Amino acid sequence: MSIEQKILESTNVEDSTSAAIVGNTVLPAVVGSQTKYQIVYADPAWDFGDRLRSSKKLDNGKMHFRELDLHYKTMKTSEICALPVKEIVADDAVLFMWTTDAHLPDALKVIDAWGFKYKTIGFIWNKKEKSGKQVCFMGKWTLKGSEICLLATKGKAHKLIKSHKVRQLVEAERDIHSRKPDEVRKRIVELLGDLPKVELFCRTPKEGWDIWGNEVESNVNLETSANNGR
Repeated sequence: MSIEQKILESTNVEDSTSAAIVGNTVLPAVVGSQTKYQIVYADPAWDFGDRLRSSKKLDNGKMHFRELDLHYKTMKTSEICALPVKEIVADDAVLFMWTTDAHLPDALKVIDAWGFKYKTIGFIWNKKEKSGKQVCFMGKWTLKGSEICLLATKGKAHKLIKSHKVRQLVEAERDIHSRKPDEVRKRIVELLGDLPKVELFCRTPKEGWDIWGNEVESNVNLETSANNGR
C-alpha cells in the first residue's frame, strides 16, 4: 500500500480519529468532521540529510564529520507532500510556511501538493540574541541570520485581506531550537482577521488556533502521537 493510500484510509472514517502512517512515522490523523481552515500556518520538520553534518579538520589532515542534533525527528519532502492538508482547507485560504534556504525548492513542492500557489515571502525573521546583537552563523556562501516564511494562496484569497499595514520584517529574539516568534501569528491575524486557523507541526499551543503536531495535544480536530518530534 502506498503512503498516500495509507493516509487516505486513516482519514476516511467519519467522526473518528486514527493515526496516519508516513514512512516509519506515526502522525496525527485528520478527523472526519473537519473544520475547513482559511489560515494554515506550518513549520514542517524538514529532513536535512547530510546538510546537517558539521566538519572539522583533524591534526592528521583528515576530515571529521558529526551529525548535528536537531532535537526532533524529521520528514522527507515526499512525506510532507503526502499529508492530507487539502481535506482541511477551505476554498479560499492562505498558507504561511516556514522554510530554510536549502529547502526552498522542497517548500514549493509542498505548497503545490497541498493545493496552494506560491505568491510571495510573507515574513522574514531577522534573528536577534538576547543581548540585541544580530544572530550570525556560517552558511555555505554568506553568513546567515534570518529565516523566511512563504505565503501561498488558494481560491480568491485576496478577498480575505483585512489590513495593508502588516510589515514583512520581524525582528525578534531566537528561542529554543526551531521555535518561531509569536509575533508572526499576531501579524497573520492582523493581516487576515480572526478566521478559522490551524497551525501544523505546532510546538506551543496558542489561544484561538487549532493545532496539529506531535509535541502538543490537539485541542479540537487532531490526534497526536508521541512517536515523532514535531
